[in-house]
Amino acid sequence: MISLTLLEQAKALEPQLRAMKDDLHRHPELSFQEVRTTGILKEKLTALGLELIDLGMDTGVVAVLRGARPGKTVALRADIDAIAQQEAAHDGAMSQCDGLMHGCGHDFHTVGLYGAACLLAQRREELAGNVVFLFQPAEEVTQGAQAMIDHGLWGKLPAKPDCLFGLHNRPELPAGQIAVMEGPVMSGKSHFVITLHGISGHGGSPHKCTDVIVAGAAVVNALQTVVSRNTDPLESLVCSVLSIHAGTPDNFVPDVLTMTGSIRAHGTAAHRHAEERLKELTLGVSAAYGCTAEVEFHPGVPATVNSPAMTALARKAALALVDETQVVSPAPDMGSEDFAVFGQDVPAFFYWLGSGFPGQFNPCWHNEHFRTDDSALPLAAALLAQSALVGLEA
Repeated sequence: MISLTLLEQAKALEPQLRAMKDDLHRHPELSFQEVRTTGILKEKLTALGLELIDLGMDTGVVAVLRGARPGKTVALRADIDAIAQQEAAHDGAMSQCDGLMHGCGHDFHTVGLYGAACLLAQRREELAGNVVFLFQPAEEVTQGAQAMIDHGLWGKLPAKPDCLFGLHNRPELPAGQIAVMEGPVMSGKSHFVITLHGISGHGGSPHKCTDVIVAGAAVVNALQTVVSRNTDPLESLVCSVLSIHAGTPDNFVPDVLTMTGSIRAHGTAAHRHAEERLKELTLGVSAAYGCTAEVEFHPGVPATVNSPAMTALARKAALALVDETQVVSPAPDMGSEDFAVFGQDVPAFFYWLGSGFPGQFNPCWHNEHFRTDDSALPLAAALLAQSALVGLEA
C-alpha cells in the first residue's frame, strides 16, 4: 500500500531529518536574512535532482519536481525564518546565535518539507504532474509570501499550481495528531498607528498643558470596548495596543504620543467594523481630553481559511497515513499567517500538526522555552508528500 510505504520511508529518514533540524535550530536567521538556510536548501534540493527557480531574491527557495508524465501542479510550502528571542537553556540542540531562536518551529516546517521532497523525488517516475516546493522567507513579519509573488512566482513556474498545502506545528497537540479543519484556521491581521497631539509644558503646571499621556490612557481603556461592547460575542476578534511611546525628561509634559497595535479577526466584516470603531473612539476620546489624533491602518494579511473542497482532500491525505482517532479538529487560532496570501491566488489548505511532548507542559510559540517533539518530523514529511499525491490525483 503506497501510503504505508510512504510513512515507513519517512520514518527511515528520521535520523537525517533530525540532524538537519538540529543544525537549522542552532543557526536561526531573521526574516529576509535566511542566507545560510537558503544555501543549505539549494544544495540539498539540487542533489535530489529538483529544478531551482530563480526569483531574484536573496533568501527563500523555489524548487520543482517534474513528474515522468504530464498532469496537474501541486505546491507545498514551509516558512524558514526565526525570531529575535533568547532561547532558554535545555538539553537538546540550542541556538548558537545570541538573541535569536527558532521559537515558532519554522525549522521543523523546513525540514518537514525537505523530507517531503525526498519522498516524492523517489516517486518521480510514478508522478503525473509537477510538485512545487516553496521555502518561504520572512513569515514572521508576514511579508515573505507577497515578496515571492511580487518577484513573479506564479509566472516563473511551469504552471500556476492547481492547489497548495502547508502546515504549522501546534504544541498544544501531541505529536502524532493532525488537525484538519474546515473554515477559518488563523486570523486576518491589520496594524494601526495612533498619534496624539497635545500641548507640552512643565510637570508642575498641568493646567497649562494638554497631557497626551492622560489622553492616551483613556484611549487605551476605550479601545477595550471594541471587543467587549461593539462586537458580536460569537465573532472572533482581538484588538490590542502593543506599544506606547511618549516623553523623555521627567519634568516635562509631552505633546506627542504614539501607540501601535493590531486587530485580528476571522471575519472580514468584523475586522472592518473594528477598524471603524477604533478610529471613532480614538478621535472622540482624544477630543474630549483636548487633544487631536491621527489614526493610520496598515493592511497585514487576510485570514487563513480552508475551503470545503480542499478540506476533503486534506482529510483524505491525513487518513491515508494515520488512524481516524489521530485526525482532530481543534478550535481556530487568533494568530496570523501569510500563507493566506498564497491562498488568495490558488486553492489552499493549512494543517496543524501536533508537535507537543505527550504528557508534558508544552510552551506556546514565541516562548523562550518553546520546543518541538521531533519524533513528528517523519509524519510532517509524509503528510506533505501524501497531500501532493492526493492533489495530483484530484
